[in-house]
Amino acid sequence: MHLGETLRRHAVPAVVAAIAAAVAVATEVQGPHPLLAVHGAVIAGCLWVLDGRDAQDRAVAAGARAQSLGWDYLLRPGRGVEVGSPLRAAMAERMRQTQHYVAAFAARHQLQCVSLALPYNPSRDFGEARSARRGDRGHVWLGLRWFHPDHTQHLPAVLEHELAHLAHRDTRTSLTLETTALTVTVLAAGLLPAAQTTAVAAAEWLAVIAVRWAQELAWDAQAVRACGRDAVTRMWSADLQVARDTRRPFARTVHAVRCTHRHPPLHLRRWFARHAPLRLSAAGHPLDSSHANGPLHVRRVR
Repeated sequence: MHLGETLRRHAVPAVVAAIAAAVAVATEVQGPHPLLAVHGAVIAGCLWVLDGRDAQDRAVAAGARAQSLGWDYLLRPGRGVEVGSPLRAAMAERMRQTQHYVAAFAARHQLQCVSLALPYNPSRDFGEARSARRGDRGHVWLGLRWFHPDHTQHLPAVLEHELAHLAHRDTRTSLTLETTALTVTVLAAGLLPAAQTTAVAAAEWLAVIAVRWAQELAWDAQAVRACGRDAVTRMWSADLQVARDTRRPFARTVHAVRCTHRHPPLHLRRWFARHAPLRLSAAGHPLDSSHANGPLHVRRVR
């Protein structure tokens, strides 16, 4: 990441943290100050919203550029991933199938566009899967892992989860949740002693985590309904195996703690896929690579 991008990413959080600290110090020195608390909360909240909306705009715009420069180029006839390798040809076909499916999703949900792209660092982000939405435009990043014949059976579940994020405007919901928590924290800093402010901030942090976990499990449920329990359970089992193979126990623990504020533990997600009381779709998923027939079938090529 370039220095300018790093500064842009962290500038607003740093300013917001400084506002909260200044309000808290003023409260400790001079006592509760409602006017200062309101002003600080409004300024911090507005900065956070503006920065969040700008980040969403940049994410979707960057995704569209990445599709044009990367994804579309690779799928251009006669060049890119197809040339000289049956494996690459199979992966390219799988990418085309995904693109057709996502275009149909965008039409159903009245979205102007949902772009697709591979991560900028395919080797580091081999198993990447994330999404962003701004207005009627969305974007999904998908790592090469999901198109490789050894792993592409997990593509439907991964894609359904990410598309559920887009369908339910999760980027907007997350920004609203974060802004509300931040505003209340700054208000508490201006009205309450430091110990009580800390308790309020901790309670809000836990509440935000709980809401995010509920969202992730809800979209896991969407994947289970569309793809079946076995498919989603196998996907989480594969992720757990990758974690065991690539990280030592201490590194796995550190990674789990770092991700806890955004995603439930993999063991919980696998248990949920196995046991949640959900009504499953009777039809197979259109992207299911195990189908013997169908317009989106991909023959495994090695």
